[in-house]
Amino acid sequence: MSTANLSRLLLLGAIWGTSFMLMRIVSPALGPVLTTFLRALLAAVALYVFARSRGIRFGWRENAKTYLVIGLFNTAIPFALFAWSALHIPSSYMATMNSLAPIFTGLFGYLLLSEKLSASRMASCVLGMAGVAVLVGVGPSEVSLNTILGVLAGMGAAACYGYAATYTRMKASALPSLATATGSQLAAALVLLPITAPSMPQGMAAMNWNVALSVIVLGVVCTGIAYAIFFHLIAAEGASKAVTVTFLVPATASLWAWLFLGEPITAGTVAGIVTVLCATALALGLFGKWRQWRAVRQA
Repeated sequence: MSTANLSRLLLLGAIWGTSFMLMRIVSPALGPVLTTFLRALLAAVALYVFARSRGIRFGWRENAKTYLVIGLFNTAIPFALFAWSALHIPSSYMATMNSLAPIFTGLFGYLLLSEKLSASRMASCVLGMAGVAVLVGVGPSEVSLNTILGVLAGMGAAACYGYAATYTRMKASALPSLATATGSQLAAALVLLPITAPSMPQGMAAMNWNVALSVIVLGVVCTGIAYAIFFHLIAAEGASKAVTVTFLVPATASLWAWLFLGEPITAGTVAGIVTVLCATALALGLFGKWRQWRAVRQA
């Protein structure tokens, strides 16, 4: 990976780590649904402006269903689940649940694309669940019904990401990635609009400068700009390298939440995060690639 793209990868990890802290600020004030709608809407606007500047064609009519499905499972549902979980669990928990997405991607690849479910893939599922259990059992938050439900919501969001990634491979592989990102964000905002409308007056009444700034950063930077960086990395370095940003997000999310929200980082937090990240590495086949790299270096 080039130095410039490595810098982009580190920046992306820092940006996406920030998103969980921001949800902890915005969601209690505006509610999960309005938070999700504003995030998707602002991201759609930012991505549309960028995509148009690159001359991207969207093909709205022929691709409407594809945008809708990806918008539901890559944005509307998982964003709402994480926004709800932000009411009940720390940022480090949410970011760790987010890291399970590659494991669910492998499972959906097996179910929908008949891809081989290798022993390492199955082991990654078991190890990932063990990491979640460690995080919940010995992490900083007291084990309660809301904590468990918040963790399950985060896992549900990761499962949605896994399905969306598989569906994108099935139905949107020929589309420009920026078109898919923009169209899906817009579709998500349109789907959420009628659900959000009743809560808008109350939510907007709770808006202050801190919440407003957090919403803007969450939508424009953590979603819109972040997607643009991520797709650039996929195009320049390949998906397998770009997805390694997964390993940076829990650490950066924990760091920002500790610095700005006072959320504790305990030994249990670190143990749970490390276990889940090992499971993610196993699912991505990174241990095998590392052994190959060592063999080449030693040859």
